Amino acid sequence: MKTTTERREHIETLINRAEEEVQRNPKVYSLKVGTMALLGYLVIFGMLFTLIAIVVGIGWAAFMSSALLLLLIKKKLIIVVLLMVYVMVRALWVKFETPTGYLLKRKQFPELFAELDGLSKQLKSPRVHQVILTSEYNAGILQTPRLGVFGWYKNTLFLGLELLMSMTSAQARSVIAHELGHLSGEHSRFSGWIYRVRMTWQRIMDAFEHQDNVGARIMRSFFRWYAPAFAAYSFALARANEYQADAVAAELTSLEDVAHALVNSHVMHDLIHEHYWQPFLAKASDSPAPEESPYRAMAHFLANNTFEQDMVSNRIEQAMATETSHYDTHPSLNDRLSALNAPSVVPALVEQSAARAWLAGNLDQVINDFDADWLSRNEQAWNERYQYVQEGRQKLQELAQKNVDELDAEQTWQFAVLTEEFHQDVDPLPLYQRYHQLCPDDLDVHYVMGRILLSRQDEAGVALMEQAMAQPQLILDACQWLYQYCLDKDDKTGADHWREKAEQQMDINNAAEAERATVQQSDELYSPELSQELRQWFLEQISTVSNVKHIWIAEKRMEHYPESRTFVVAFQKKGFGSKEEQITEQLLEVLAMSHTLFVVMKGGEHKGMAKVTIKKGVKLV
Repeated sequence: MKTTTERREHIETLINRAEEEVQRNPKVYSLKVGTMALLGYLVIFGMLFTLIAIVVGIGWAAFMSSALLLLLIKKKLIIVVLLMVYVMVRALWVKFETPTGYLLKRKQFPELFAELDGLSKQLKSPRVHQVILTSEYNAGILQTPRLGVFGWYKNTLFLGLELLMSMTSAQARSVIAHELGHLSGEHSRFSGWIYRVRMTWQRIMDAFEHQDNVGARIMRSFFRWYAPAFAAYSFALARANEYQADAVAAELTSLEDVAHALVNSHVMHDLIHEHYWQPFLAKASDSPAPEESPYRAMAHFLANNTFEQDMVSNRIEQAMATETSHYDTHPSLNDRLSALNAPSVVPALVEQSAARAWLAGNLDQVINDFDADWLSRNEQAWNERYQYVQEGRQKLQELAQKNVDELDAEQTWQFAVLTEEFHQDVDPLPLYQRYHQLCPDDLDVHYVMGRILLSRQDEAGVALMEQAMAQPQLILDACQWLYQYCLDKDDKTGADHWREKAEQQMDINNAAEAERATVQQSDELYSPELSQELRQWFLEQISTVSNVKHIWIAEKRMEHYPESRTFVVAFQKKGFGSKEEQITEQLLEVLAMSHTLFVVMKGGEHKGMAKVTIKKGVKLV
């Protein structure tokens, strides 16, 4: 099995090869992509035709020879055949979750649907069957196949309320035109088809991941290879489709509207988050409940607030400097505007938003509904944050009144953490350094000091992060900080090193998770060393479960993180009252612990595993 680094490098190689081929010979590249797209259908329909052939073959054989049919029944071969048919049907019967959310109905929002109908007609794109309003600053179309792998798509348009509130109708129209442009038959049918196929195969692979049957496992093994490989090789075409969709939007609206919408999408989301949501959520520190409704207040904020020109210009400049990534089919803002030959424009105050124009008289009700939903989901968390802050500030005040040199290690750590969180005008680093003097072997403080120093572009943080990585749980976070530090320093070699280090740790974590996911008779089990406290705990918990006659416990040898143990408990039930499933569930409940635990019954469904556990383990009861 390939490592995470090898898989990433393989995907990057496919993407680079595709980009070279599309430049060198676009027709040959398109032919290869089309062939790869058809391969997925060939596998699926191959299974379907095999299924039909089996059923037809059995029927024909039964019709032509009753003796053969009797033989199939007598030898129970027909059961095997029918089981194969069942497995294949289950594998192909992939179910997709129907999108849910705040549904906008045609009768309630005629202005919006008039826009959609007009755009769909102009683009000759498939009909939008439903529109769902979301809280995100985004827009997109999701195609859900009603017949699973066989298609018949239901198209759902997602529109973000924030997006509609911060754009004019013309700008929002260009955003929707872009999304419909992906499905349009008016422009490149082939690239539009490939765009849809990319989404389809990824969703089918995800669906197979959630099925647990033989047929699904067979299909899963194929799509785990196929879907990522196809996505990577068709990457160049998918990116070209983004440019084509932008061009479609410009034709249906204007270059100015598209440019405004693109800049808004790259800049306004962060500005709204920083200057509205962060201050709004920060009020939870001082108030036990929100004093105003979030979306009602945001509508007022967007209608009356203009951001400082220099600040907006700096954000646009940063967005324009960002290069197109290998890991996102969406080109950078600079590349998209350059392809359109459009300038970057500074977002202006929107006098009438798309939300006001398209949602019209129902906008107030929509805002009320979003507010009610937000408050129901966040009211408890808001109050918990308020209580936490009050307690934290009180504790910080108590610690601040004491002499730092008189604080013990635990108090010093708490003082440092609370200072960093609640006294942002005070440098917490000296307090963490003081704690480090008291507890030099605590790797958590190495990580925290490293984080603070790296955020200040101080190279001293590198050594601290490297020391912190002696604790496996800190490796991924430490690598992320070091990777970003190297990127900020334009040190690509260093960044690649820390990325590969993180990928190696991911492989270890995945392997550790895999070896704890199951237990088999072939696994190495042994009699565990149990402390007196742990043994007593086991006995006390087991005593609460009735109908258990005997209990044995064995331990599975772990290659990764052996300190995180994996136990197998085998039990023999008493009498005939309780079922195996009931006792198993009871034991799993009472023996809930930080270590991994499996429970099997002697003579039960996993009798072979129980037999090995009894042989290799120790008897507790």
